[in-house]
Amino acid sequence: MDLNIAPPGAKAGMRPVDERAVSLMKREIAGQTDEVLMRQFGISYNTWRKVREGQPIRRSVADRLEQRMAAFC
Repeated sequence: MDLNIAPPGAKAGMRPVDERAVSLMKREIAGQTDEVLMRQFGISYNTWRKVREGQPIRRSVADRLEQRMAAFC
């Protein structure tokens, strides 16, 4: 049974990115413009702002970011 439970205040299907992945992103980021963020992580500035602040984003995007950051390790 899959209990897809969102954190308090989050919409279903959304979750924050793991703190370890966010820390790695902060260390590796080349710039905070839409162009750089899209090229480096495949996200917009608005998504980066949410990730940086620990806010929930679409689960599929959070999963993808965590997988990309795991490849850096």
